[in-house]
Amino acid sequence: MTLEHRWTGAISQLDLASGVLRQPDGDWVDEQLHHGTKVVVVLRGAMRARIDGCGGEFRIAGPTVCVIRSPADACGRQMVSADEPLQYVMVKAGCEPGSKPDPARDPLTSLLSTDRPSLQHIAAPRALQALCTQLEVCPFVGAARELFLSAKALEILAWACEAVEITSAVETLRPSLADIERLKKARAILLERLGAPPNLAALAAAVGLNTRKLTDGFQAAFGTTVNDFLQDARLKEAYRLLSSGATNVSEAAHRVGYTPAYFSAVFRKRFGISPRDLL
Repeated sequence: MTLEHRWTGAISQLDLASGVLRQPDGDWVDEQLHHGTKVVVVLRGAMRARIDGCGGEFRIAGPTVCVIRSPADACGRQMVSADEPLQYVMVKAGCEPGSKPDPARDPLTSLLSTDRPSLQHIAAPRALQALCTQLEVCPFVGAARELFLSAKALEILAWACEAVEITSAVETLRPSLADIERLKKARAILLERLGAPPNLAALAAAVGLNTRKLTDGFQAAFGTTVNDFLQDARLKEAYRLLSSGATNVSEAAHRVGYTPAYFSAVFRKRFGISPRDLL
């Protein structure tokens, strides 16, 4: 499988490539890194990589996903294991050297505007491996094929960046077992007090954490922020109350801590229907 595809759209440059890389002599190969984000999904094989200004040597064996971020003048080196060819899929998203990403158009602005190189790698999730496999069986030709490959490139980019960033966040925080129990207690307090929840400082004090540990730990442990969890729990309880016929709209709003006007707006945004539609 060998594929080269370039697409220009919401991201200023997007390149998709796949194939098999062989280096029988096991030599180091220099590479000039482009300005932006490069995702390499190593499906099979192994390699060693070095990036100037990015610490020591990285040893990577498939199936692994690597997310590389770099300024325009970064340089790297790689060596593929001579024992087994490297099967890979690569997506590059970047901007021209010297240009500034446009936050209004570019969903990867925060990733592209890096001033130093970085490389993160984790085991490739099965969903990401499956996406890469789909490139081999593209059922379309012509313009439809271009759209298919562009869509898959964006999916691969999204899955890879999310997988690496979530893993990095969890590994950076590493809540202790004791802190996890405190975070569970904080979650229980919120569920018990949906109508009048404590603020972050009071909630943190109630479970024996500081505010930073509460907010970062809650995100790492439960995959959501304290405020987003609270709003979701409030709206689900309100939905239950309304659908059961236990209250009217105003009563449901007050019981979960909202004014009726604001409640109707957030309820419609969350469920796509008006609270009155459940009565």
